[in-house]
Amino acid sequence: MRQTSLLIGAFLFLACFNTDVRAQQSNEPAKVEVGVQFTSMIGSDIQPFFTPTRTKSEPGIGGRFTYNLTRHVALEAETNIFSRPEFDGFDGDDTIVQGQFGVKAGKRFKKFGLFAKARPGFISVGDILFATTTTININGQPTVVPTLDTRRQNFFTMDVGGVLEFYPSRRILVRFDAGDTMINTGDVRTVPLFLPPTAPPQQRTTHNFQFSSGVAFRFMNPEPAQVSDASGSPSERKFEVGAQFSSLRLKFFSRFQASTLGFSGVDVQSGFGGRLTYNINSHIAAEVQTDFYPEELPNFANGRGGGYMWQVQAGPKIGKRFNSFGVFGKMRPGAVSFSKTTEFKRINTFPGLEFKRRTYFSMDLGGVLEFYPSPRIVVRFDGGDTIIRYGDTDIPTFIMSIPVEHIPEEARHQFQFSAGVGFRF
Repeated sequence: MRQTSLLIGAFLFLACFNTDVRAQQSNEPAKVEVGVQFTSMIGSDIQPFFTPTRTKSEPGIGGRFTYNLTRHVALEAETNIFSRPEFDGFDGDDTIVQGQFGVKAGKRFKKFGLFAKARPGFISVGDILFATTTTININGQPTVVPTLDTRRQNFFTMDVGGVLEFYPSRRILVRFDAGDTMINTGDVRTVPLFLPPTAPPQQRTTHNFQFSSGVAFRFMNPEPAQVSDASGSPSERKFEVGAQFSSLRLKFFSRFQASTLGFSGVDVQSGFGGRLTYNINSHIAAEVQTDFYPEELPNFANGRGGGYMWQVQAGPKIGKRFNSFGVFGKMRPGAVSFSKTTEFKRINTFPGLEFKRRTYFSMDLGGVLEFYPSPRIVVRFDGGDTIIRYGDTDIPTFIMSIPVEHIPEEARHQFQFSAGVGFRF
């Protein structure tokens, strides 16, 4: 990941030197940009002391301020807030705060721009576990015993990657960021549960893939208004093919009828996929979207979920299309499939488990915000409720009077956000 980010950054940085002086003089960007974004960070726990290190995904929201020095170089500051402390490995209530401050350099074209970014910063994490000592009296003798304490700690970060921007109008900017967020975790990854520690603490730096998408508004000396091109009308370009990044707040749960045992929680899954849209007219479209989530899930939903998740939704999109943007509602039935679920089987009176793929009905309800930087490009943001209806199942109870318990089918609601780019033809 680190080598790929450096190569992409070098390529984009070198592109900024191939400038057109006349275009620079006639089409200067606005000096100030203020934006909001949705972000997702995928990486390992900062302090995985109770469970083995595993890849985690955590969504957040944030804001960004950019000051364009020239057409090719800008200074910017970004802050993101992650609502749940999933990266520190400790179950607490504090949020995670991220701040990055640095430079963006690259090439700006008429309708889009390509940039590289290098932004040092910090990440503040609550509930970091520290080993301390306390003195207690045992049989009248003072004795030093190890204790554990939690506190918030800040870590140095470096964000290196690339930026893709689209300019649907003179005051609106749509932006996608992708890169490697390196976190210098120091020695907190080694938790000395016993004093003195059995091994010296190890300094570590973690690499995390971070993807952000958002919208910004330009201020001060905006570019001259650009004449719209009616050739972008859906009546002339019926088809759209796109790719997107998707984030799903998947609900993990298990429940029983014969007892109060069970659990529930949320684990955010990040995936990617594609979309095909057919524009019936300027207000109605039929589309199909599919997403794959590369993280292997543990078993949940009483064995009905687990393994790799794949999703497909197909249905109508209805709304209003303006000159440079569009607002739509969507209602798309579909299916969600899990590659490795468990099903209870009884063979010759002995209980057993069978591993199999299961597919369940799903419904995607929500809204769509589109921007049209050119007649052939569509930038799209989706948000809404993805409902998964898990089928019924039988599970063993290990109770002689009730050997098998029947779990009926049930529906779960999950928030899903997608961001991507499409091409019309």
